[in-house]
Amino acid sequence: MARSLNKKYFGNRNVGTAGSSDNAIGGQGVASVTITGEGTYTSALPTATFSAPDLPSGVRATGVVHGHALSAVATAAGTGYNLNDVLTPTGSGTGTASTFTVTGLTVVAITLKSGGTANDVGDEFVYNNSNFAVALRVRVTASTAGVATAVAIVDGGRFVTGTLPGATDAGGFTRVQVVAATDNNGQGLEVNFTAWGVSTVAVANQGNYTAISGGAKATTVAPTGGSDATLTITYGVSGLEVSEKGSGYTSAADAAVTFSAGGAAGTSVLTTDSGNISTTTDTQGQNATNNQENAIVPYANTTGAGSKIGDIVRQVGARRFKVKTADGTAVCQLKGSAVSAQGEMTITATDSAGGTYFVTKIGGRKATLTRGTGTQFATDTAVQWTFGSATEGVTVKIANA
Repeated sequence: MARSLNKKYFGNRNVGTAGSSDNAIGGQGVASVTITGEGTYTSALPTATFSAPDLPSGVRATGVVHGHALSAVATAAGTGYNLNDVLTPTGSGTGTASTFTVTGLTVVAITLKSGGTANDVGDEFVYNNSNFAVALRVRVTASTAGVATAVAIVDGGRFVTGTLPGATDAGGFTRVQVVAATDNNGQGLEVNFTAWGVSTVAVANQGNYTAISGGAKATTVAPTGGSDATLTITYGVSGLEVSEKGSGYTSAADAAVTFSAGGAAGTSVLTTDSGNISTTTDTQGQNATNNQENAIVPYANTTGAGSKIGDIVRQVGARRFKVKTADGTAVCQLKGSAVSAQGEMTITATDSAGGTYFVTKIGGRKATLTRGTGTQFATDTAVQWTFGSATEGVTVKIANA
């Protein structure tokens, strides 16, 4: 009966899959990470850290964070721009740069077209039409006998649609005096629009960065024409490129990933065992076909420091196995209840309803069970076992990773 369990069920046959450093144990590596929260970042992307794997001697996964642009604000409007111009920031980081479409323009230069009458220094007027989301506001800065001779922009407004107007006396503009220096009777003040800058932008292409640089960034424009607009960009985490898959992970929760700052979040996706048990081994008895085989997962008290998750090195008897845990390696005896003393170990099984059992003896096809919460099989019953899904009243699933 001793050594009746084939060593193909032990993790020490594993040589790892491409991109992983398997340390001859069971479990899986990290295949990818699903980003569940992008977070927000303006000066640097976060670092990502995977938790240590459950199985002893497991290799911790590592990865490189990628980011992309979420939004941007125009820190400097520049001059000479049009709606739908495409801006590309320069010096924004390492990788493929993001691009932005101009969605709003602001008036950055005007000239006086008509000084009107009764317009005093300090009078302010709001000009608006259906193409402005925010109205233009102008102040009289010089006047002679009520005729304005100089004006300045108080608020360049936000123009969002249509053909750029040339002046306020066309295109359906309304004019309302909103500040009266001495009285509220100003009339006929009209201005020419001589330059437009960037007010708002929308992300056209989010880009792909492995590093970002904060602060206002100069931009290039297509088609050419505008100049000097700068953007301050907010980024989010777009992905995590796994550079070392690691090994010894027993679940996605075991391979939890955390980000150093900014609120990003993600969920690990483990490599998938093909379900094939290789019959090909190398001279050391390891899996020569490079398939990351699942292995039985025991819990054992190897040194007297309590029960720890482990990996079976080899079987030495019908109920005795050499087991490695984080505390050390020892020969342990299968027990039909929770581990307490040094030298004890458990292997658990579940039935199709999720009921649990302790395995007191295991061979290549059957396992002898002691009831935990399960009721489908009586204590001391020998039952066929599997690493896959259990079948009601027929098989149990042995804990594996």
